[in-house]
Amino acid sequence: MHRVKRPIVPVSTAVALLLGIVGMSCKFSFADSDRPSRGSVDFGSGRKPAIESSPVTAQFRNIFADIAEELIPTVVSVVPTRIDTITFRRNPFYRFFDDPSQGNDPFDFFFRGPGNRQPRRREPQVEKRERRLQGLGSGVIVSKEGYILTNYHVVSGADEIEVKLHDKRVFEAEIVGSDSLSDVAVIKITEKAEDLPVAYLGDSEKLRPGDWVMAIGNPFSLTSTVTAGIVSAKGRAVSGGRSYQSFIQTDAAINPGNSGGALVNIDGELIGINTMIFSRTGGYMGIGFAIPINMAKWVMEDLIYEGKVSRGWLGVKIQNLSAATREAFGLSDKFTGVLIADVFEGQPAAKAGVKRGDVVVSINGVNVDDVNELRNTVASIDPGKSVPLVVMRDGKEIELSVRLGERDEESLEKGESAEEKDRDEDSEGGSAEGLGLTVKSITGEMRKQYGLDKNVKGVVITEVAPSSQAAQEGLKPGDVVKEVKVRGKRRVAVTSAKAFKRELKDVKEGDAVMFLLERDGGTFFVAFKVRK
Repeated sequence: MHRVKRPIVPVSTAVALLLGIVGMSCKFSFADSDRPSRGSVDFGSGRKPAIESSPVTAQFRNIFADIAEELIPTVVSVVPTRIDTITFRRNPFYRFFDDPSQGNDPFDFFFRGPGNRQPRRREPQVEKRERRLQGLGSGVIVSKEGYILTNYHVVSGADEIEVKLHDKRVFEAEIVGSDSLSDVAVIKITEKAEDLPVAYLGDSEKLRPGDWVMAIGNPFSLTSTVTAGIVSAKGRAVSGGRSYQSFIQTDAAINPGNSGGALVNIDGELIGINTMIFSRTGGYMGIGFAIPINMAKWVMEDLIYEGKVSRGWLGVKIQNLSAATREAFGLSDKFTGVLIADVFEGQPAAKAGVKRGDVVVSINGVNVDDVNELRNTVASIDPGKSVPLVVMRDGKEIELSVRLGERDEESLEKGESAEEKDRDEDSEGGSAEGLGLTVKSITGEMRKQYGLDKNVKGVVITEVAPSSQAAQEGLKPGDVVKEVKVRGKRRVAVTSAKAFKRELKDVKEGDAVMFLLERDGGTFFVAFKVRK
């Protein structure tokens, strides 16, 4: 058998052949001589999509652009500047790092006697420098005189304010007034400014969830940015405390820098001042909030004309009705109102005859469904005005007349709402004997142990089992039970452990029970169903 010998190709020859092939492929890829002449190629289809637009669609196509063109000039960039003065020495280390060749040994201070220390050079001069910290927000021009609506948190603490208009004009401005409780501030251009574009103020009460809106502002320093969305909800309160909130919630994109900007409806009317967002990242997540223009306008006018905001004051602590509370009071599941948890002595409500345990149905003809609505309604009424107050008491509707006071610093200290203590969840069953709490009659020793005032009456809770229903309802040792109410019975004041046990002895699974508790000087109701 003969073996055929294959010719051996040198490596250098193989490489040359490979490069030649590559060169040939490059040569024939797309020669300049093969390029088409400009204009000889038709790009895109020769016909438009066969889609017929209805007159409504044609009108809607330009609506947001038309709104933006009209409203963008009314929204300004607000640049607040805070000025700090820093005092420092030019060489703070002079004592330790002076030049030894000049007779200033850095260890001289520690290792030589007082008489042998070399004289030191003059201490460095004290110098003061100015540090300027700038922020950025938005504002809306609301009058030809140069008044601008913005947020309290945008201009709070500012020493200087600069306003930049869409047409590139720049003006100095000053704070006319601000209100932290509503997060509204009013600033005014201090220079002569002609032909200022002014936004038209709409009526935020007419808004409905689902209405189209547009947000205009300067997010992340991107001036004159517009975003569109809908009204997601109305009357939102997103935090506790003493602030007044009835936010418009929207999914129009709002980001840092939008604060103080405009929220406008599809008619181009200003219906809100953008103020905050809900976010886990610091950026847009589809939930933004704006102050309704009706509230902002009321605050603005008080700040401009009076220099402060005057709010009505009722003098009560209030909390929402839970399903268990309704059942304990014998109210229907659909009944709405606000429960009076405490009445401040000598205040308007007390003078009008309002009692603890009353349920407010309406005030000044406005029905109130929750704590936030009652708080805002009372605040919007002028102090000193007498208004009708309808309450539900012992199953009967009673109309009272209350002359509102003015909410001031003293009333703020007392606290207007017990909302944070509200127990708004419907609890499940159990037996009266198994509530898991122990109470004792109040004695002098008990008063010292739990820090109770000498005038406090009731029974004090001394023990709460960790996994008991009482613990789940938020009851704590040291709480004072002042009253007990079981569905179908009247509220009863309890002043001894014996009386407390007597009121609960017949309670069975599914019964609605309500306690009036006192904690840290304030009173509130806790209602629940006894579970198995």
